[in-house]
Amino acid sequence: MLYGGITWTATGYEICVIDGDTGEKVDRERFQAADILRMFDYVSGLREVHRRPVSMIIDSSNGMVDGTMTAAGLDVYRADPWLLPAASALGSADAPALAQSARRDLPKLARLDSRHGTLTGRLDELDAGIEEARRAETELTAAGHCVSHGGRDRRQIALTFDDGPHPLFTGRVLEILRHYDVPATFFCVGLHASGHPELIARMSDAGHLLGNHTWSHPFLPDLTKDQIAGQIAHTARHLPSGREGAPALFRPPYGSRTSAILSWLVDLETTTVLWDVEPFDWAMPGTDVIVGRVLAEARAGSIVLLHDGGGDRSQTVAALPRIIEGLLDQDYRLVTIDALTRP
Repeated sequence: MLYGGITWTATGYEICVIDGDTGEKVDRERFQAADILRMFDYVSGLREVHRRPVSMIIDSSNGMVDGTMTAAGLDVYRADPWLLPAASALGSADAPALAQSARRDLPKLARLDSRHGTLTGRLDELDAGIEEARRAETELTAAGHCVSHGGRDRRQIALTFDDGPHPLFTGRVLEILRHYDVPATFFCVGLHASGHPELIARMSDAGHLLGNHTWSHPFLPDLTKDQIAGQIAHTARHLPSGREGAPALFRPPYGSRTSAILSWLVDLETTTVLWDVEPFDWAMPGTDVIVGRVLAEARAGSIVLLHDGGGDRSQTVAALPRIIEGLLDQDYRLVTIDALTRP
């Protein structure tokens, strides 16, 4: 058995593959942020090159790559912070440490699947944090620091897309939006934004609104306030500035939050944007299911959560024209988050 650790950095990714028996390194490669498709080709070819099964290891600060790998049938595991050495200020645990964590005790790692995603085995923890934050969320919503929907008195709906930009799917989403002449809000992952500035420019030039979705899509409860601040600040450097004087729009990965995290986000001068319609398109339930869930659940003021990155988004792309047509047929106007929440 071979174990491959995948780490992220301020510029891209690094993969270290070790022999499960000896612990020796058998392969090591670095990829720039723009080379994510080439990285997935490399990972998919490891088994054939080395003629042995390969398991890939990520940590909870990296929610950007497992979706593509699990969809391709690869074995992917997550090593959690208590199993790893401390990470750098802007980076995950290093690739050899991730690989060695699997060699030391693979049963302690969570094996990921496409139905539960990066947080397989920690979804109860996610839900507990959201429940604990409910009172703080209500108070911050009343104060204008948090939003999960717009006013229910106007037939407006905001389509939002997370985890991009992606070199295959974001352009297709932009073409569909252009065809129907509707705007959307994109919550971008900083590492991928840094690798695809041309897609960021296309979004901005087309009149779409861009928000911050962290640098590496981490599970926020595993990070300190300073680490969250670093993720947000580094991502902001690769996104166009919003309205002068307006707080930056921020969406927490997975919607992960606690009352403390929501308070930190206020201190960081962001508006936390959640949602009230989620078709779980990231789990690839089927195009018809994605369309049906959105059209059944959306109502005046809704914020719809979709994805243009983070995995195979072909079903989302196929569903999008039907979603747009269905909402327009119901006399909804599709707007950006700032328009939806404007008094």
